[in-house]
Amino acid sequence: MVPMRRLLGTVMAVLVAMSGVVATVPAHAAPDPQVDLLLHKRLDNPRLGDDVGMIVVDAVTGEVISAEDPDTLMLPASNMKIVTAVAILATMGADARLTTRVLGTPTPGELVLQGGGDPMLTSTDLQSMAKIAAAAVPAGTKAIVRVDDDLFPDTGRAPGWTSQYIPYVAAPVQALARLGEYSTDPSTNAARAFAKYLRSFGVKAAVGEPVDADASWPVLAESRSTVGEAVDLMLSRSENNVAEVLFRQVAVHFGIEPTWAGARQAVEQALAALGLDASAMRIRDGSGLSRKDRLSARFLADVLRVVRVTRPAAFAGMFDPEALPVSGETGTLHTAYGRYVTRHTTCARGDVHAKTGSLFDTIALSGIAATTTGGERIFSILVNDRPQRYSALSTRQAVDGLTATITGCWD
Repeated sequence: MVPMRRLLGTVMAVLVAMSGVVATVPAHAAPDPQVDLLLHKRLDNPRLGDDVGMIVVDAVTGEVISAEDPDTLMLPASNMKIVTAVAILATMGADARLTTRVLGTPTPGELVLQGGGDPMLTSTDLQSMAKIAAAAVPAGTKAIVRVDDDLFPDTGRAPGWTSQYIPYVAAPVQALARLGEYSTDPSTNAARAFAKYLRSFGVKAAVGEPVDADASWPVLAESRSTVGEAVDLMLSRSENNVAEVLFRQVAVHFGIEPTWAGARQAVEQALAALGLDASAMRIRDGSGLSRKDRLSARFLADVLRVVRVTRPAAFAGMFDPEALPVSGETGTLHTAYGRYVTRHTTCARGDVHAKTGSLFDTIALSGIAATTTGGERIFSILVNDRPQRYSALSTRQAVDGLTATITGCWD
């Protein structure tokens, strides 16, 4: 049987009739001065260093339970993906579809692979579309595959990205790209794969020059994914390419040119509509790779409180097991990554839904913790200037210990 505290203190379910989404309303977590004392004692840990921002609040009341430099702007690493998730879900909704199309043209045998900024596109999707499109190529005609990926402009590296990031840590942000492809030209590679699949279906095919598609050209085949699916994968696996595409899609939704600056403006606009003032934050990308990103622990906690308490219906999917990682069970918090495996943290398995973050000098964890008394606490922990004499894993496990303290299971 699943312990009741693993239900994240839920006391009421609200059915949203139009979407069919079930949102949850957390219970009040009773104040506990002992938690604050223990947290500050355990912050004095050489594996955490001296540059830590932390805040813990009661989910329902917003009362601060414990804090350490909560307003200092710090590198958030992949905790930036929380902001990206909230912005895209608030503007487009989880059910919005991102589409890749194969178009015909007035020239017989000419096919256009049109990127719609779907970060979930796979080789299998390309193969399925190629099978349909092959039937539209006249017998004996050589197919010419052209690409239209003009939805996003070519903007290169984000401010604060090092030259080593592309293509090993993130690919160039393109509107046509396959999930998991880290290369210097994902769009062209997708076209080459599509042509290969055409040939497997008996059609001679080659890749031609890019083209700007005409709105009148017929749609021969298409592949679709939902925003919710992309958000789930981004949060669970901390997938950088998905994050950067969703970052651009917020700008597209608002009619803003989806450059790095335009996407930042759009995300700030989306957050403002939720009552969140990001003007003091420094948002430079959607993944948190930028060395110029800066968020405060308090801001991340405020974002999470909107998600969990103020507007739960719109963001309920973020707390699915396949979305925000669950302590010791799923995603980047699974025990396979060394998380929640120590004697002081195993007690918190299943009780924390949180986004991880990691750069060479940064470890971050922000999310929701179910308490042993049945309530919920929202927390953000940002470790910057991580002591390099200790392993990153040992710092992560120290952070896990803080969250076990927040739940009340490590007393």
